[in-house]
Amino acid sequence: LATGIEVKKEIKAPQAVVHIKHSITLRQYKVWLVILQKYRDFYESGGVCDEDRYYKFPKKDLDDLLGYETTKMELRRDLIALRKEDIILSFIEKGGEKAEEFNGFISRGRLTSKTISIELPPFLENVMKGLDQPRAMFQLLNWQIFNHFSGKYEAILYKLCRDYVGAKNTPYMTIQEFREYMGLKAHEY
Repeated sequence: LATGIEVKKEIKAPQAVVHIKHSITLRQYKVWLVILQKYRDFYESGGVCDEDRYYKFPKKDLDDLLGYETTKMELRRDLIALRKEDIILSFIEKGGEKAEEFNGFISRGRLTSKTISIELPPFLENVMKGLDQPRAMFQLLNWQIFNHFSGKYEAILYKLCRDYVGAKNTPYMTIQEFREYMGLKAHEY
């Protein structure tokens, strides 16, 4: 593995984005986790988004973490899919009224042969900036394990199991809830 960057053993994934339902591919999910880690690195180093609200990082960093060189066309498709995929947040507003917020995994992206530029949804920026707060909930994913998965469902099960390491009791979910969590359609098993 050629390394232009230090390959991290663990990626800090915010608890708020662990239990999301999605239908993206495994590679798209890996790309998204790298985007989150690169944003975290950018934030920790005091980086400031450009005038278009993008933060940038070398495409080589992504390739090094994935362990192979992505083509610009496949990465373009992945970024478009991440922009289109919904993250729906349910919460209660200050007045007690239930609300939902609708976002993509990324707000938008810009791609050159050497650089990836991303704008994250504001809620996700805030989540990533808050990982150092004493009461922040986060999950450590072992990147060496996660990056070797060849199937989407084994990766989703891994992150679900990692979420409950050390828990005395795990919650129950219906088969329908589990199917939705895994991103399965009604006719899929």
